[in-house]
Amino acid sequence: VTGWSLKTIIVDIDGTITIDGGSDFDPLVLKKIEEMKRANSVFLFSNKQLLDRDNTLVNKLHIPLLETSFKKPNKKVINGLPDHLKKNLTVIGDKILIDGLFAKNIKAEFIMVKRLTSKNDSFKTKLIYLFDNLVKYFIS
Repeated sequence: VTGWSLKTIIVDIDGTITIDGGSDFDPLVLKKIEEMKRANSVFLFSNKQLLDRDNTLVNKLHIPLLETSFKKPNKKVINGLPDHLKKNLTVIGDKILIDGLFAKNIKAEFIMVKRLTSKNDSFKTKLIYLFDNLVKYFIS
């Protein structure tokens, strides 16, 4: 697969492949996940830990959830991975302050995607997005 080779890829859920707290995703997400899985170890992760939603996504996408009590950007999130999967890491996410910092903490490549939002996002979520956008603006 062009562009992907023997990596451990951690894919954020909220705002990256679904809207915040959502379980629906664009069919293109499944296609990209399938493409990544051909030559890599791919895991889902979310700080929200919505068990029913997370299990639904695991079953739809056929990739495991990285399970831990730690939250991004804490580098201990990857403690549950076997040692051989803790090298050549990539994090795919939508927030520089959470996903980007997490990638930096685990010495991973960070691929930032366009955030998926909803008019029904909570005020707290909108505030987090606003703050993250301001940080992106000032560091770019």
